[in-house]
Amino acid sequence: MKTQMNTYQRNLNRAAAMLLLPLGLAGCASLQENMDASRKEFYIPGKEIHVTDMRGEYRFCEVGLITATSKGNAIANIWNTTGTSDPTPDQFAALNPKQTAKEYHARKAWLNPVRHWTFDEFWCYEAGVERQFGEIKGTWMGVVGAEAIMKATVKGSYYPGYIYRNSKFKFNKGSEVYLLDAPDGEVFVMQSYTDHFDKRITKANLPNLGTILTLPAGWKFRTKVVEQDLTVTPPAPGHLAHVLQDNLHNTYEGSDGGKAFNFIP
Repeated sequence: MKTQMNTYQRNLNRAAAMLLLPLGLAGCASLQENMDASRKEFYIPGKEIHVTDMRGEYRFCEVGLITATSKGNAIANIWNTTGTSDPTPDQFAALNPKQTAKEYHARKAWLNPVRHWTFDEFWCYEAGVERQFGEIKGTWMGVVGAEAIMKATVKGSYYPGYIYRNSKFKFNKGSEVYLLDAPDGEVFVMQSYTDHFDKRITKANLPNLGTILTLPAGWKFRTKVVEQDLTVTPPAPGHLAHVLQDNLHNTYEGSDGGKAFNFIP
């Protein structure tokens, strides 16, 4: 399993490097101009997604379509299946990133494998057009800088980055949450887990995840039952979520110094 993980990580790192090279397209728009243009193209004003009763069993995956003229203005438009379809691992495995990119005239396609949300309720305040990827249908849920998403999900475990996310999720009172404490005092709460890379990861085994993670010096994993509803909302006006992945590719969102959480668990 370790060899498989290392091979996959090397492939992701190569992909990240390719995504962020100059791409030779016409134009010289800034990163913000490219993101604004994507919102204008894909966002449907007033469209939101709200899903309840999600904890632990709700599956989703993501497709990111990468476009750019340079490293500095590369963007990733993200299609997420939450509230739209229920992807299976086999359906995800059937996706071909090269074919996906070609079909939608993107330079590259970033495929985020099937995961399970760990929270109870979800709101996406910025949703848009739906697209079909093989047997999987996703909804546009935003655009981010490609460099930011590669930093948060590809460049290395426990390496936080900021991505734009106009959303909120909630853990109900009495729910168990899974937390990473960073050496600088930042607290990250797990938002999704995946067994795509390690089949030892299951809903039932999440409280014991700390025994199989490879934690860097100064990092701690812990579980806690929250005594009140915990909400996580990237703070306005920027809506920048502080996110990272552990070495098994489970995803967490940080408190951002207390600004994103209604309390620190």
